[in-house]
Amino acid sequence: MSDKLTFGRDINEFLRAHGTPAVNGGASESADQYGICLLSAKPSGDERVILTISVSNPSGSEETEMVLLTEHFREMNLSVGMLDAEAMPELEYWSEVARAYFSACSSFAYTPSSLSTLRKKLIQKGFSKDVASDAIASVKSRGFVDEGQIALRRAQLCVDKKWGRSRVLMKLREEGFDEDSLGEARKFLATVNFAENCAALIKRKFGNIPDDRHERELMCASLSRMGYSAADIRAAHEIVRKQS
Repeated sequence: MSDKLTFGRDINEFLRAHGTPAVNGGASESADQYGICLLSAKPSGDERVILTISVSNPSGSEETEMVLLTEHFREMNLSVGMLDAEAMPELEYWSEVARAYFSACSSFAYTPSSLSTLRKKLIQKGFSKDVASDAIASVKSRGFVDEGQIALRRAQLCVDKKWGRSRVLMKLREEGFDEDSLGEARKFLATVNFAENCAALIKRKFGNIPDDRHERELMCASLSRMGYSAADIRAAHEIVRKQS
């Protein structure tokens, strides 16, 4: 059976599809009792489950909906019917994680970034650190973010700006990419002729190598801040002189 279930399917079918024992009977009798009752759980695509919950007491009842990510619904091992009182805080927590997850997906679709940066954005939006961490764990487990490819594209953009190697790597680390995600970016940087890039930058910004020693020192300091090594700068000087 396909993992992609439509919104209206029965909870028993969903539970069977994901290897969890189906529940027998409905929740109509239990819903009249005092307490918390799970009335239904309907999968929406393959990412989320929409729960309908009734909170009842002798004076009446109130229904509410919560959204959980599919994996968290499975982990809670819920069945239609009365729930323990302890289940409600956990439901509320994982519902908040689901909300943070979809917020992270929306942010990433608008501006691709590292998982670390996505987590910071969630916290800035008001989600707790634990909720943000669990949401990002779901993003990572689903393979939604390929940090290696994002870091590679960032490195390519930085090199297009004529940045030196050290500044490119510093920028990637500032954006939250760890060493495990920098592999492809490092391979790309190893193919770049930074001496030629530095020479192009000298001609663009300074026109030529200044004759004045103090001006040359200022130029070298500027190139160093752009991330070029001393070796790259010396080689760039030779390239510019030969082209003059």
